[in-house]
Amino acid sequence: LIGHGDLIPFDMGGTSTDISLIAGGEAAIASDRKLAGQRVGLQSLDIVSIGAGGGSIARVDAGGVLHVGPESAGALPGPACYGRGGTVATVTDANLVLGYLDAANFLGGRATLDAAAAEQAVDRVAEALGVDRMTAAEGVHRVVNTRMAEGVRLVSVRRGIDPRRFALLSFGGAAGLHITEVARQLDLARVIVPRLAAVLSAWGMLASDLRYEVARTHIGDASALSADDLRSIYREMEDEGRARLAQTGFDGPVHVRRSADMRYGEQIFEIPVDLDGIDWSGADLVQTMAEAFRARHESLYTYALRDQEAVLVNARVAVIGALPAMPSEPPRAAATPVPPRSHRRVYLGAWHEVPMFTFDALAAGQIVTGPAIVESSTTTVLLRAGDRAEITPLGWLDIAVSGAAAGVP
Repeated sequence: LIGHGDLIPFDMGGTSTDISLIAGGEAAIASDRKLAGQRVGLQSLDIVSIGAGGGSIARVDAGGVLHVGPESAGALPGPACYGRGGTVATVTDANLVLGYLDAANFLGGRATLDAAAAEQAVDRVAEALGVDRMTAAEGVHRVVNTRMAEGVRLVSVRRGIDPRRFALLSFGGAAGLHITEVARQLDLARVIVPRLAAVLSAWGMLASDLRYEVARTHIGDASALSADDLRSIYREMEDEGRARLAQTGFDGPVHVRRSADMRYGEQIFEIPVDLDGIDWSGADLVQTMAEAFRARHESLYTYALRDQEAVLVNARVAVIGALPAMPSEPPRAAATPVPPRSHRRVYLGAWHEVPMFTFDALAAGQIVTGPAIVESSTTTVLLRAGDRAEITPLGWLDIAVSGAAAGVP
């Protein structure tokens, strides 16, 4: 939809922020994720979840250091400003104190936030820090931004990937107030905010293809197998995956992806190796697969040991049923720019009167320059000074982040 295949999906909700990586249009897959300290042996999307969301609680420890999360106020009682009995300061309370949220227009006017309760909660944090209210609220905002920026580094820098060539895809109800500042910390130049950011995950569940993963464990020297053995193993797995897909009633086009988990004989960990690009009909299939492993190892760790055996740990096949494309809105034609709905005081190091725009009303091709606020019934986007948002034909925000590295897409 946006013509950009290198994305960092960034989903900030009430309790957590979920971050992943899409490189060249392909989502990153992992087979070594952990849940509650236990390794999950099945392949899954490589998603990093951190305890940072709108409900994350701000606290000051005995040493006078401010922390935000991972504890959350949840939905009940929720942030103090929800008026449901919560008394501790959260990220949402800080954002309200800073003027980023409209207390009278929450959920499109269906709810009203209690600004006085938010101020009292933030005041308790300020007292513990020995600072004024606005400094404390700004501190909460900065700390959670820093935590989320570290989450982006976990899926990129710590995997040997330079995130600066990626665009941040911002969704979830809370992300818009933080996303450009997170991008600035990482030197990312581009942020994209879908018009229906708060429900993009639900849309994705409907739009995603059906996929079945089949695996066979075979720990041993790959050269001990013949080419026919390998073809037989992968053919059986493909047949199993196709049969499971057929049980759902799916009768559309099917794609098959082959891969393997491999390692050198002396290693205690394996790496995933894509096998789609090799010649499966050749007599030297085993050697070709071993070379694919060594090339992958070299790309990850800068060296390959060609005199050591390549051990096949797991053979893997993904059988993918491609669903029809989701219906989409026709692109909007460029139109006359829409003026701001109103102005509001927000705190950006000092108080500023900034224009407020209605997200759904913005015209295709319109440019909104920060500082400004773009608001819908389910999310709010904060543009800081120098940020420049262009409205795409889909009605999305395509934001050029001020202060980011020049020449990075």
